[in-house]
Amino acid sequence: MRTVISALHYQWYTMTDCLETAALDLGLDGVELSWHDTFSRPHCTRKDLEILSHRSGYGDVMLCAHIWDNIAEADLEHGSGSLLSWLDVCGKTGVKNLVIHGGTYSNQAEGVARVRRVFENVLPAFERAGVVLNLENHYAYDYRNCRELFSQPWEFLEVLKLDSPSLRFCLDTGHGNMTRNTGELIDTLAPWLSYVHLADNHGMDDDHVPYGRGTVAWEEVFDRLGAVGSGFTFCVEFPVREEREPFHSCLAEIRRRWPDSA
Repeated sequence: MRTVISALHYQWYTMTDCLETAALDLGLDGVELSWHDTFSRPHCTRKDLEILSHRSGYGDVMLCAHIWDNIAEADLEHGSGSLLSWLDVCGKTGVKNLVIHGGTYSNQAEGVARVRRVFENVLPAFERAGVVLNLENHYAYDYRNCRELFSQPWEFLEVLKLDSPSLRFCLDTGHGNMTRNTGELIDTLAPWLSYVHLADNHGMDDDHVPYGRGTVAWEEVFDRLGAVGSGFTFCVEFPVREEREPFHSCLAEIRRRWPDSA
């Protein structure tokens, strides 16, 4: 069991500072970086990536990354090319877990099919590199007319049946709270569940309030995850800045339930 924190949810100024704060100050195993093709803050810059490719002193800090490609909207060539370019960055930085959204599309079923085709095209390369794509549940398809894909179990099953060790499920507890189907997602997708975003909100919007300050039923969530087993990567995705009590409470609960994460 490993616990990391999203680099978007705590304060840092340099990449060394980012790693040092997560590992030494917060006492975590690592960081989930944010990678975007703008290469500008709040995402990693090209300079950040260069530093990571030659990092020293914090080489044992686990690195994961979140990418923001709209896979469904891209055609097969561009969608595949973008993911393979991020795979190249993984090779240079040592990242083994990428969190990814399916994206948006005007037709839900066709959008899922488009994502599946891209994954099918790139998964052999990810398998050879030992890098995992963790597909995250998102907002309901009709939420604010965003047309976000992958909030329902059937959508995931359409792509996870590709049966690749490099394609897994990332549970976002905040998004599941908005769609009110966290339990169904965990129970249905348990064989593929490997990554968990720990986020809280009030059930309507993606507020990212501190742990325990929203309406996520944490005891039920952790009970269900415990029934699935262990070996997840937990990623803190709520604000950890001046106020630390919610963060420490969350970490204590994880370590109580999964002692191997301590």
